[in-house]
Amino acid sequence: MPGWKGSSMGCVAAAALAASCGRPQAAPPAPRMTLDDLYSIPRIIGTAPKGFSWTRDGRRLAFLWNDEGTNFYDVWTIGADEAKPVRLTQMPRRVPPQAGAADPTSVDAAVAVERDPGVQEVAWHPDGERVLLTFRGDLYVAQPNQPPRRVGDAFTHVSRVQFSPDGRFVAFLREGNLWLADGGLGAGAPAALTALTPPDDVVETYSWSPDGRQLAFVERDARAVTKRLIPDYLTPETTTHAVVRAIPGESSETRRIGTIAVADRRIRWMNLGGQPSDDVFACEWSPDSRSLAVDTSDVFVKDRRILVVDAATARPQEWYRERNPENVTAQWSVAWAPEGKGLYALSDRDEDYHIYLIAAAGAAPKRITHGNWAVSDFTVSSSAHAIFVVANEGRPEERHIYRVGFDGGGMTRVSHRAGTHAPVFSPDGRTAADLFSSDDTPYDLFLTRLAPSGADTDERQVTASPLPAFQKYRWAKAQYVTFPSRADKATLHARLTIPRDLDRSRKYPAILGSVYNNTVRNQWGGRIAHPTWGLDQYLAQEGFVLLNVDLHQSWGHGRPFRDGIRLDYGGIDVEDLHSGVEYLASLGYVDPERIGIWGSSYGGLLTIMSLFRKPGVYKAGVAGAPATNMWHATTGEMRVMGTPQEHPREYERSSPFTHAAGLQDHLMIIHGMRDTTVMFKDTVALVQRLILLGKDVDLVPLPDAPHPWDTEALAQTRFAFRKLVGHFERYLGKGPR
Repeated sequence: MPGWKGSSMGCVAAAALAASCGRPQAAPPAPRMTLDDLYSIPRIIGTAPKGFSWTRDGRRLAFLWNDEGTNFYDVWTIGADEAKPVRLTQMPRRVPPQAGAADPTSVDAAVAVERDPGVQEVAWHPDGERVLLTFRGDLYVAQPNQPPRRVGDAFTHVSRVQFSPDGRFVAFLREGNLWLADGGLGAGAPAALTALTPPDDVVETYSWSPDGRQLAFVERDARAVTKRLIPDYLTPETTTHAVVRAIPGESSETRRIGTIAVADRRIRWMNLGGQPSDDVFACEWSPDSRSLAVDTSDVFVKDRRILVVDAATARPQEWYRERNPENVTAQWSVAWAPEGKGLYALSDRDEDYHIYLIAAAGAAPKRITHGNWAVSDFTVSSSAHAIFVVANEGRPEERHIYRVGFDGGGMTRVSHRAGTHAPVFSPDGRTAADLFSSDDTPYDLFLTRLAPSGADTDERQVTASPLPAFQKYRWAKAQYVTFPSRADKATLHARLTIPRDLDRSRKYPAILGSVYNNTVRNQWGGRIAHPTWGLDQYLAQEGFVLLNVDLHQSWGHGRPFRDGIRLDYGGIDVEDLHSGVEYLASLGYVDPERIGIWGSSYGGLLTIMSLFRKPGVYKAGVAGAPATNMWHATTGEMRVMGTPQEHPREYERSSPFTHAAGLQDHLMIIHGMRDTTVMFKDTVALVQRLILLGKDVDLVPLPDAPHPWDTEALAQTRFAFRKLVGHFERYLGKGPR
């Protein structure tokens, strides 16, 4: 508009005059956020690095990154002692359509450009000079100062590429099977080592033995699992797709472990005992390549067994067994002690997840880490003569790196920045490639020294992902609070985000969400399963107070806290959320008559159940892909709920569908019509039930969305988030009163 342009030029002239007179200039106002700006390409928060791969001597790191804020990844490398990374590849990109073009072909082309991931995997050749990478399913070799070389037509649809330790062979997965090729990647076609029948019968994971003579792999067989039809309305005629989709009480997929010797290429199946449906959490070669440590349990995670299996005879020996009928989680892992002298295991046999040493079969576990906190992961480093641990010691919402002696002594923290550290340790035990973020810092790569000096320089930033525009915005900051659960008085931990210009004399609307377990983290965006970082910031800007609560079942607050959810989805967790409402009301600046709630999947269950069972507590709720019928859940939910045959009353009590008559407040449901995790059919059934009950509900179907409805395409994300925001603005009002 001409008037605005003239006004702007006048301001510029006035500012220049003020500067010439020596008067201080006011900082330019921060731009207001819009959902379109926050969820567009290039992203103002940049692109998080990933795919870290160390050379075997630990001197160089390869990783995937994009420094422009788009989804297209290339390979970068950096030396452990170098200052800046170097871009190794510039793979060909799709040509974007002309800006502003709106014809169907151009729109489809723009989506294809946005979704193109570029390089998907990278792994160092044992010589430390070359890398293997996968690009659009094809295998390439790349090295400095040379264009990447495509290996050949026989190496298509390739993933999970791994060289043998001696570099003589390279293994990979292709169309569900395990393949082997010459490590020189010269002449000769690869050979299939397995003959499974994908997509229902596939190799799930595999690993090389340390001597490079054998491979171990886990087969996942879902051929006997029920298939269900998912309609597709975007094809010229409506079609259906059969997908593997068991429900609680039905037969689930089976797993078994096999080994293959490179010399004879014969499969030897391991005899683990137990049931075919047992889960496999780890399968680790011993340092001498003679045995496999297998961490397994029943599908309900109530009976854990750690076995050592002789690779030559396939016979197992039980080293450790842990039975807990109340258990609902399985963040287990196992690793060999140096020289194969025992096993380290992560277990919550006591108050929370800690590391134990099992010296021999049947030996009593010796506790290695201690404290009123939890270990999330660990790595045994013979080179460093230490165990590297990631834990939440000190601050429940943070994840830090620690160095611990093999016997548990001398535990020292080696990370300094407050936030969440996700390290990949170098083979020489000197450096960690650390994907770091915090409430204030989007994801970037740091190199962390593992022999700490106690100085901040021990953590050196490698990438700078956020774009310059990131610094122009005023980002709301999170704080961490606690309050008691109204259900059992347990201490609940929460993440509170308030508008930057909060006026405590006025009353603000508040939203709980995205509700789920494990939402309280000092990392960019809090819970990262959904891209809510921008949504949360936008809502805070518009005058909403936000609260995330770590519900019963959440990690890091003790085993009794997690196990409290058993047989009680939609019960104690809903009470935890109600406790959050009571906490918000106690602050004085939150309007208890303007509180909303939202979440997706299990969070959708929590949202709908909160509205159905707590009328009047929330004025409005938005449920994404809501699990409304526990009988139609995935078999993984039997860890918490058991089977419907054994617990029919609990299944009925935990299914929002059966409580639909309780709806009095304003509900919106957003659901992808291609969802195979929580079937769109269940949302249709609930909406029909609400119609028959005379209730009001808003339904937002997303025709092209799978279960992660807000992560597949940014146009879809913007559309869905606008609907969500509009619902809350309509019924809660925005800003203080």
